[in-house]
Amino acid sequence: MLFKNICLGITFLAATTVGIVGNFFFIFHILNVFADHKMSSLILLFIQLSLVNSTMLLSKGVPQTLQSFGWNYFLDDVGCKVVFYLCKVSEGLSISLTCLLCTFQAITISPSNSRWAKLKMKITVKPFFLSCWVLNLLIEIPVPISVRGPENSSNFTNAFDFVFCTSKHIMNIYVIITTLRNVLCLGLMVLASGYMVLLLLKHHQHVQHIQSTKLSPRRQPEIRATQTILLLMSSYVSFYSLPSIFALFLSYFDQKSPWMLSTSIFLSLCYPTISPLVLIPRALRIP
Repeated sequence: MLFKNICLGITFLAATTVGIVGNFFFIFHILNVFADHKMSSLILLFIQLSLVNSTMLLSKGVPQTLQSFGWNYFLDDVGCKVVFYLCKVSEGLSISLTCLLCTFQAITISPSNSRWAKLKMKITVKPFFLSCWVLNLLIEIPVPISVRGPENSSNFTNAFDFVFCTSKHIMNIYVIITTLRNVLCLGLMVLASGYMVLLLLKHHQHVQHIQSTKLSPRRQPEIRATQTILLLMSSYVSFYSLPSIFALFLSYFDQKSPWMLSTSIFLSLCYPTISPLVLIPRALRIP
């Protein structure tokens, strides 16, 4: 086994382990804190995001770790279909739930005299995250139809990131729908985040004129939650953009570059690994 493959395997194993342990620690801590209390919609969204990120790490990080250590034929035809479907559904849910988090929080912290005030009183987020789950489960149906078991360990897939499964040509309608979903979610995230940044700047200018002891105790948790969501969003956009650039390069220029492929996969694992590290400090401050 080549030394660089061992290094890749250790890197993937470390990222996957840290991410899974962090996500499950966050989930168990929140469930323990709210064992006898009703959870807010924001907390439910955080838990779902952690579950989705854990699924992504298990379905993408674990197989890639095994492949890096030289185990290329550990999945059969059914295994490839299941793993790819879970991976693609979790990726779609990750961007959808992060977008929903940003949009929901932007509406929540909007001033009472804004145009969002009436919407803030009426909106309930539960139907939206239920819709996210249903839509992403349906959108990714073409994935298990196209994926096949490994045929040749030297072949790289065209439509997906893994090298231990093969795939036929994915349907154009699937590519169009997933692209529209990603563009729409990223656009909403950018707009909602920009709006929240403006509100935070106005809030900062306002508190400069009053003493911190006079700040509303109800407002402080909202500000902290907004800062956490902004950090999550910026992390997602960063780690989503880089793998997308690598994927385009692999698709059009150099489809058989193992280094480029491994780098793209590792970058795509960074967000589900880092997100619990962002959420846990906030969770530990919950009384």
